Amino acid sequence: MNEEQSISHNKKGTVSFKKSPYWSRQVHRIEQICGGRITSILDVGCRTGDFLMHFSENIKREGVELSKSSCEIADKRGLKVYKAFVENIEFENPYDIVTCYAILEHLLYPIVFLEKLPSLVASGGVLVIMIPTHECLKRRFLDNYTSINWHMYSPPGHLNLFSKNYLDQQLSTNFKLVNRYWTSGGMFNPMRKIPFADRVFCKIMSLIDEYSPINKLPIFDHMYSYYVKLT
Repeated sequence: MNEEQSISHNKKGTVSFKKSPYWSRQVHRIEQICGGRITSILDVGCRTGDFLMHFSENIKREGVELSKSSCEIADKRGLKVYKAFVENIEFENPYDIVTCYAILEHLLYPIVFLEKLPSLVASGGVLVIMIPTHECLKRRFLDNYTSINWHMYSPPGHLNLFSKNYLDQQLSTNFKLVNRYWTSGGMFNPMRKIPFADRVFCKIMSLIDEYSPINKLPIFDHMYSYYVKLT
């Protein structure tokens, strides 16, 4: 399963759950930053709650999701999900972890969303944001040397693109950047039409995305940023 599939998970609407390597790695990264001290998490744009299900039931696991069908599945899984825009929700307490995977690019009012985030994260807590980035070698190569359109240019689905400096600046008053890396998101695969080679290539790219030092360079277009809330 590539990152795009993981982020748009459970399209068939099933309540059954199986852990994915992608989300498991995200949990591991977050736990490393937190030192394992997690009592609550809020996943903004949680879909059916697959990511939240990777955390222990002893943790307060909550999400924000606009899709009614996805909320119903998450509810059946025992997760608390708010069906509303996060800007309009009055949360009881801040969370140790707040995650926003592939959210900002879809918003009509992204600055309002960013301004809400500090109130959601507890002091010393972690904020995770994943966005498509135009500041990458892949986008530049496609635009300058091919006739292929970069797939992240896709209005009205994608409405915003952010530079890393702009994102950091918007959050700098309340957060400190502690980690950043770039991945292919499973979208770079010249072997798609060859079944066996497709599977092998996907596994290799997954390892490169996660463990190779090249993920510290903006070669591909999925940018992951991890911030810690200042006390």
